[in-house]
Amino acid sequence: MKKIILALFDVLTWPFAKLPLRSLNLKIEHLFRLIYASYLKPQFKHCTRLILGSTRLHLTGMQYMELGEDVELYFDARLECIDSFANTDQRFTPRLILHDKVVIASLCRIGCINHVEIGEWTTMGSKCYITDHTHGGTTREELEKPPRMRELVSRGPVIIGKHVHIGEGVSIMPGVTIGDYALIGAGSVVTHDIPAYSIAVGSPAKVIKTVTE
Repeated sequence: MKKIILALFDVLTWPFAKLPLRSLNLKIEHLFRLIYASYLKPQFKHCTRLILGSTRLHLTGMQYMELGEDVELYFDARLECIDSFANTDQRFTPRLILHDKVVIASLCRIGCINHVEIGEWTTMGSKCYITDHTHGGTTREELEKPPRMRELVSRGPVIIGKHVHIGEGVSIMPGVTIGDYALIGAGSVVTHDIPAYSIAVGSPAKVIKTVTE
């Protein structure tokens, strides 16, 4: 159904894309994004209101996702709630929660087999990666298995507080908690908890400043 809707949209808007009527074309695109958001909304476990910056999204396991009001998803955002892994007998009950006003920018990816939660007004720059699990362990026995046959292992939930700014290209690893009002610098790899009101940068990310006033 999704492919049919997108194909129909391409057919309907193609003539306008060839004409110098950019404002009209933008209005048509905006209208279609509203229609597509309405189509997606009932497929989530919970969704108050969804704002789409693009219809090109990759959503897996929507029945495990809870979205608050005015959550924004942009071009090529990939949200994956995984309840089984094809090459093993594993079964999971994931839970992904995006609170009010969360912004997921273009080319971001969130992978969840356990629990990922992002607080209200938190913004992710483009090309960010968040996961609550790893693909296999680091024992010799695990490493000798073909990568696709290694089990998924959760290292604990990822909890990101409210009003957090996550810069472009940040990776947030399993079992991490980021406190409210924190700022994570672009390109950082977060492997440990970051306190509230802190600025963290680097790989692995380290706190360089904590705001006290």
